[in-house]
Formats: sequence, structure tokens, C-alpha cells
Amino acid sequence: MSQSLDKMCSRMYHNHMRHLIFRQHVLAACVLVGLGLAPGLAHAQQKIGFVNPQRVVNETRLGQMAKADLARYVAEKDRLAKESAAQVALLRKEAEGTALSATERTRREEAYRRKSHLHETMLQENARDIKSEEAKLLQYVMRRADTVLEDIGKKGGYAIIITDPAAVGYVDKATVDLTDRVARELDSRGK
Repeated sequence: MSQSLDKMCSRMYHNHMRHLIFRQHVLAACVLVGLGLAPGLAHAQQKIGFVNPQRVVNETRLGQMAKADLARYVAEKDRLAKESAAQVALLRKEAEGTALSATERTRREEAYRRKSHLHETMLQENARDIKSEEAKLLQYVMRRADTVLEDIGKKGGYAIIITDPAAVGYVDKATVDLTDRVARELDSRGK
């Protein structure tokens, strides 16, 4: 009898433990599901916005003024490049002259090669300088737009406003693209 009582107690204990472990697993699963959903619920309440900096530059008075300054800068670089190209062409023509002594031809060919090399270097530097100025223009306009972004973010409940087009794969323009709003606000503050 004591063996059957021991067996019965043992079965009751094991059944009780299985139920306890089952309840713990169910509770743990509920906690994990709850934790998994909690960030989704928190994110659902936060808004994310996007602003295209190039459009802000293109569509605002401040951006248009900055682009006009850049255009003058590019025009000056272009003028200098054309002058240099004309000098290279003149030196090439002189080096190809038929009435030159061998010494004079060698001297002019060397002058042509030096000037041609300087011209190519200048073109590369101009391209880098222009690219740098374009980046500065964009930074200048977007620094001025930072206060607008901050105000819109705070008033509109935006947790994040992205300004890097490369960081965004898809933008639902109807709900998160704030570019038009930022451009209008920046223009209104510039008056």
C-alpha cells in the first residue's frame, strides 16, 4: 500500500509540476509577445517625417539666392578655364609652326606640355571646388532650415525628420514628406 501511495503522490507531484511549468511557459510567451508588441505600439504613436534638402534649395528664395551665388562662382571658374584653354590652343599652334628652329620648336612644345598639364589640373580643381561649393550651399540653406524643422517636429509630434535622401528607400509623400511645408515656412521667415 505504501508503494501505491508513493506512486500516487509521485504522479500527483509530476502532474502538478507539468502544469506549473506549462503555466510558466504560457506566462513567458505572453510576456515576450507583449514586449514584442510594445515597441510597435510605441512606434505607432511617433511620427517620422522626411525633407528633401535639394528641393528646399530649389524651392525657396534663400535657396535661389544661394544658387545664384553658385552660378556666378561657376561662371568665373568657367571663364578662367576658357582663358586657359585658349592659351593652350595658342601654344599648341605656335609649337606646330613650320618656320621654327629645332631648339625653338622644342622650347615651345615644352611650354605647350606644361601649360596643357596646368590646364588639366585646373579643370580637376575647378570640378572639386564647384562640388565643394554646392555642398556648402546645401549646408547653408539646411542650417537655416534647422529651426523650421525643429518647430515643425515639436508642434507636429515628429520623433524623427530625415534630411538624407540616401537614407530613405521609400517615402509616402502624402504622409511623411514635409518638404513643401518646410520650404513655405522658411520663405515666410525670410520676409
